[in-house]
Amino acid sequence: MSKARAGKEVHAIAENKIGTLSDISQWLADKAINVKAVCAYIDGAKAHFLFVTSDNKKAMEILRAKEITATEDEIVIVEMQDKVGMLKDLAKKLKSEDIDIEYIYGSAPAGPNVPSLIVFDCNDNKKAINVING
Repeated sequence: MSKARAGKEVHAIAENKIGTLSDISQWLADKAINVKAVCAYIDGAKAHFLFVTSDNKKAMEILRAKEITATEDEIVIVEMQDKVGMLKDLAKKLKSEDIDIEYIYGSAPAGPNVPSLIVFDCNDNKKAINVING
């Protein structure tokens, strides 16, 4: 069974250069901020990082102090069991209600019986949460 809730992620935009993820993760770790899920991609000369953290406000302050653009966006966070077919079931539920996923990423489970985190944004986050939670 999956459980969905509203959440927020930090969207950081920096110059695309080697070591940026290393730097950002070091700055966050130095301030005891836990990264629970991460996604990164390149768009031209810019690197985009999406983080679900233990303290988004503090993370954004750190990033902005380092002259990195940082915003906080609303998302859906799903705690999902680590077993075959769970993503299929989630996607099927959203499809059946015409919910359009704009992007999705996740984290690996930290151990046996520990849920994965699936993070996404869609055309109607509130409806998606209701559909997933049944």
